[in-house]
Amino acid sequence: MSFDDSVEEFLNTLTEQPSQTEKKEYDSPLYKKWFRSKTQSGFLSIRPWFVGMKFNIDIGKTNLEGKLESSTSCFVDAVDFAAYLKSIVTGNGVLNYPANERTGTTLPESFVSYGGAIINNQSVSRILKIQYWQNGDSQTHDQSSFVWKSGHFKARKTESGAFIPDMKSPISVDSIKVSRQEMVSISYLLDLCLYSHVTNNADWYDV
Repeated sequence: MSFDDSVEEFLNTLTEQPSQTEKKEYDSPLYKKWFRSKTQSGFLSIRPWFVGMKFNIDIGKTNLEGKLESSTSCFVDAVDFAAYLKSIVTGNGVLNYPANERTGTTLPESFVSYGGAIINNQSVSRILKIQYWQNGDSQTHDQSSFVWKSGHFKARKTESGAFIPDMKSPISVDSIKVSRQEMVSISYLLDLCLYSHVTNNADWYDV
């Protein structure tokens, strides 16, 4: 999977919220998955950030000694992401999330989230993309598993506030394989998390 699909026209239709340069405070991890192979290991971490009604998706790699080598985090709209996972769980993903080249998804049951921020006085585009796992160097895909890929790219900020990524200038890219069964568990956790937040916060929509 790559981020090379043309998305500038689509991004120009989006209006981003003003970016925040200060460090945000997050809740504790809601979900954490570790993986380990003969050559590398890494993790997927999901944290709620209810101040902005988003989830922080952090994907990283560690070396064989367990030391962090890289980490790339993205923010996704909590409702949009929960709706996507729910469609995967209920078997409606193909219908609700068909392939759409305009948004950068070339396979059904895919999800892509575009965002950005000013980091160290530099415009940075943050993209999370989820689609079927590709089998090695072949063009076949395993529909029982998905690749979650987060990327930071140098970007140009438009007058509307959208961050247009320079796909040839990646800053950080990390990915992890997540099975369809694991996405069912993640969906259930996110649902419980959102239900709890809404139940205990009458003004939850005021973000």
